[in-house]
Amino acid sequence: MVIIETKDYVREQLFSMDIKYQIAKSRKRKKTMSLKILNELEVLVSAPYYTPTNEVNRFIKEKQNWINKTIQKYKEDSFKNKAKEYNTGEHFFYLGQAYTLEVFFVPFENEGVVFRNNRFYLNTRENKNLRKYYFVSWYKKKAHDFIHERVDFYSRILSLKHGSLKITSAQSRWAACSEDNNLTFSFRLIMAPSAIIDYVIVHELSHIKEKNHSLKFWKLVEAVIPEYKTHRHWLKENRHKFIL
Repeated sequence: MVIIETKDYVREQLFSMDIKYQIAKSRKRKKTMSLKILNELEVLVSAPYYTPTNEVNRFIKEKQNWINKTIQKYKEDSFKNKAKEYNTGEHFFYLGQAYTLEVFFVPFENEGVVFRNNRFYLNTRENKNLRKYYFVSWYKKKAHDFIHERVDFYSRILSLKHGSLKITSAQSRWAACSEDNNLTFSFRLIMAPSAIIDYVIVHELSHIKEKNHSLKFWKLVEAVIPEYKTHRHWLKENRHKFIL
């Protein structure tokens, strides 16, 4: 055990198997103890200043199932959010389906991504940044063609006229509609199923009429995409699939 003492609190470290428990004993905390998962290897226990170590151990033991489940979920989320390495055998999404990648390098032939027979082929040198560049370029072109076509389709259905339309590299948002009715869509949308892309397009087009998320706005969306709530939930649950 390592004990670090300051004027306001004592911080102890207990090691159990592969997990390190940090114990912060604070004078400001009067009664209860609490747990916080810092990462897959560290847990922080906050306790009143004069709490005996055996009481802390008892508390940890009582919460062990919760700790194990939470750490496991943390590991799974970390795996989901892991960026691509662009190596043979990895899977990349296109219109909602995952396809295997095969990487090779044939000099004097065009470098880049080709999608053929339900498989991605990447001809390029062994450079991760270059490999990512080729994939992003391929996705952007596909997104440009697909989204422009679907925006035109739904614009006619809704009798709406939008401004400019751009495909961006945005990571934190799928799309946006400006005050001037200019539309932007992240190229990452092309990895989602077509029904999800349609929902996002209708969502943004509806903002031409309603610049908010009022009940009136959602009624506009629902009139065209009745299952919009399911699609919105899908985007939240599957955004890790769009990491490159």
